[in-house]
Amino acid sequence: MPDENKTERAPRFPLDVKVNCDGNKFVYSKNISSSGILLISDIDFPEGKILQMNFLLPEESREISAFGKVARIEQVSENYFEIGIKFWDIDEDDKQLLDDFFNNQRM
Repeated sequence: MPDENKTERAPRFPLDVKVNCDGNKFVYSKNISSSGILLISDIDFPEGKILQMNFLLPEESREISAFGKVARIEQVSENYFEIGIKFWDIDEDDKQLLDDFFNNQRM
């Protein structure tokens, strides 16, 4: 019998790009899914914080702009954190760019 409390995670795809958070904080991504992005940062963002993010997907010239909520944070070394961001608000055109990226990753 399936565990009703367990939610299925969207597939993650490796993504190593620079992400501009809140206009002046630069971090890097580790992976991305349709529901969020995992960031590597030396900044300790608090859980629940809403971030405005801008980033370029590989081989794209138009930046994606999205709002995300810090869902989890884990210290992975003395100076770095993994920050799980759940997409909170994303424009339809940017969502389409992400969908196209995911479809190309599955081919």
